[in-house]
Amino acid sequence: MVSNILIEPKGKPEGYEAQLATLGLQWKHFERTIRMSEQARRSGKTKDDAKNAPGSQDYFTRVRELRRALRTDLMWHPYDPLQAPLIVNPDKTIGIGVLLGDARTGLPGIPHPRSKRPAGVTKEQAVARNQDLTLPFEEPEFDLPDGSQSDDDEYAQMVTWYLLTYRYTARQTGVVTVRSELSLPDRVGHGGKIDSFQRRILLPPVEFEPVRDYAVETTGDIVVSVEER
Repeated sequence: MVSNILIEPKGKPEGYEAQLATLGLQWKHFERTIRMSEQARRSGKTKDDAKNAPGSQDYFTRVRELRRALRTDLMWHPYDPLQAPLIVNPDKTIGIGVLLGDARTGLPGIPHPRSKRPAGVTKEQAVARNQDLTLPFEEPEFDLPDGSQSDDDEYAQMVTWYLLTYRYTARQTGVVTVRSELSLPDRVGHGGKIDSFQRRILLPPVEFEPVRDYAVETTGDIVVSVEER
């Protein structure tokens, strides 16, 4: 088992701070990312923007702010395999991307959350590598000469985690809540959506004041923004 895979603790689960610390991370990095992306969602739309502009701004800001935080605080570096942006630790053993989940995001137990949209080829490859790296590692029969590794080879021992987020608006109060988790996917299921995770670090929900300046659709007891990306 490679060292960048967290083992499920026995007995009482560890708090999210301790679990993040195992990866060399802190909650502040993710909280700021979520708050900044919500701010971008709210401030980035005018009457001339496309209807999906808030969701797009939310996504781009999540990517940028998470990468900026880990790059400046921890010397991680950006990595963009086939336009699927990640931020990677100096050892190239842990990569983190952003991903939208469904209503199970941030909630304990089974079923696990599903990605809102199909994973795509690059994410499917990352999930397959996550599966491979949980097996006992075997040295290759032949080592490549120094300096001959490709860019992909440099990241061969990297597992890929995702910051999953789910945003909803309470029907009665209008308060916006973003639930999130940092999770390690291990399966792409029906419809090409990620639907199983080897490890889930559930993060605190973040609440925001009501906002009603873009179209919404009603689902059960919550109102969900249709621009969610």
